[in-house]
Amino acid sequence: MNKRIPISLTIAIAAVIPSGAQSPGSSFDEFRAGILNGYSSFRNSVLENYDKFLDGVWTEYESFKGLKSDTTPKPVSAPKADTTPVVKDSTPVPAPVADKPAHRPEPKPAPKPKPAPQPAPETGPTPSPVVSHPAEDTVPFRFDFYGMEMQIPDIEIRITERLSSTKDFGRQWRDLSKSGSGHSIVPELKKLASRLQLNDYLTYELTRDYVNGRYPQAHSTGRMSLIHFILANMGYDARIGMTNNGHAILLLPFNQQVYARPFMSIDNRTYYVFADKDIDLENPANMRITTCQLPKDAETGASLELRLTPLNLPYKAQPFSLKAAGLEVNGELNANILPVIYRYPQMPMGEYAQSEILPDIRRSVVEQLKPQVADMTEHEAVDALLHFTQNAFEYSRDDAFHGFEKPYFFEETLFYPKCDCEDRAIFYTYLLWHVLGVENQLINYPGHESASVRLSEPIKGDYYDHKGTRYYISDPTYIGSSSGMCMPTYRHQAPTVDHTYSH
Repeated sequence: MNKRIPISLTIAIAAVIPSGAQSPGSSFDEFRAGILNGYSSFRNSVLENYDKFLDGVWTEYESFKGLKSDTTPKPVSAPKADTTPVVKDSTPVPAPVADKPAHRPEPKPAPKPKPAPQPAPETGPTPSPVVSHPAEDTVPFRFDFYGMEMQIPDIEIRITERLSSTKDFGRQWRDLSKSGSGHSIVPELKKLASRLQLNDYLTYELTRDYVNGRYPQAHSTGRMSLIHFILANMGYDARIGMTNNGHAILLLPFNQQVYARPFMSIDNRTYYVFADKDIDLENPANMRITTCQLPKDAETGASLELRLTPLNLPYKAQPFSLKAAGLEVNGELNANILPVIYRYPQMPMGEYAQSEILPDIRRSVVEQLKPQVADMTEHEAVDALLHFTQNAFEYSRDDAFHGFEKPYFFEETLFYPKCDCEDRAIFYTYLLWHVLGVENQLINYPGHESASVRLSEPIKGDYYDHKGTRYYISDPTYIGSSSGMCMPTYRHQAPTVDHTYSH
């Protein structure tokens, strides 16, 4: 998508590109390098002057209570299907109104790319739970990251542990910048995040835990100021703010919609509010937040990515075993991923479907199931996986089992004994595609997540046509149902498509 470059950025770029950069004899690569250098210079000028913005005017914004992904309550128990053989002809149900638009605003580029992730280790214990190895002549600083000991070079960073006015944030930024210690810790944290293969959000959490471990007694103002400095110098559009109660908070933009988290809009960009765990962000005194004004045309950094890619965490074995409807899978996963993603920010269902945390475990599940369905017809194999997913877990709503809304990633479904409709649908659609290669859709009704399949041969049952393709309802929460059976509650409702697995 074409994006208009702000006038000030255009001027900054022009100032650094040599006059001959666009001459006929210059290569496109040289021209592009000039643009990137110009952008980097402009971005650096923003960071170099950030203390002045912090010294300047702070404007008050109202934050809004986090949105719910679905306001319709889920059923208390999983409905059971009437298993009387289907004798009706294929019955159309309302076609999806549209694919659910992915809320993925175009991310602002970071000035420098992250280091390439390292390959994940083979399944099995690692020699040591410590994942960073500073040089022998340096003394490491150790801190906790979700129960795992991390270590990093012990770089002395001096901060004011409690900031009493907005101008103190500008002073702290200058002190961190002039001393060099604030800049020195940035590449070390980036290297550690790269080694663990953390995405942007988990890189923020790693930074947060480092700072909290370094200054456990400091006030939120002192700690958040340092976190803000580090994230901004990593290339993220992190902003610092203050509540009316004098607590410091962070404002972070994401590439995805985030649910159940307070947010605000600044210059038509959505920022989500992050604070210490003991701060009630829904308290009216904390709903109004002040933050410093930045130039509207300033390229202040990148949005954070929430979608998960494979993690490379220290290994802790956790066995799993699923057996139902004549199918069975066994193995062990890395238990250290579980606390890391337990309170993960809620995002659209399609993002869970497209995330991947432990690819080796997924491959193992797929390879175990393939021979078990190899002698079946396509329709028989689809229903075998359907009945396996229906019966391998106990149904429970998230509020009853966890106390809050908790969509599972595929790997979590292998661990928790109870799950609800979206967890089953995410799990089932993944198996359909990777075990059988059957095209399918993850679909949503008010209060319910389900699935549909594209079959090579027509069957009798409930279906819809979407973009020229026929999909039969195949619901892993409608216990006892087969493909082509839609819950009566939703037979006359049009679903929304959250994700499509297709060639």
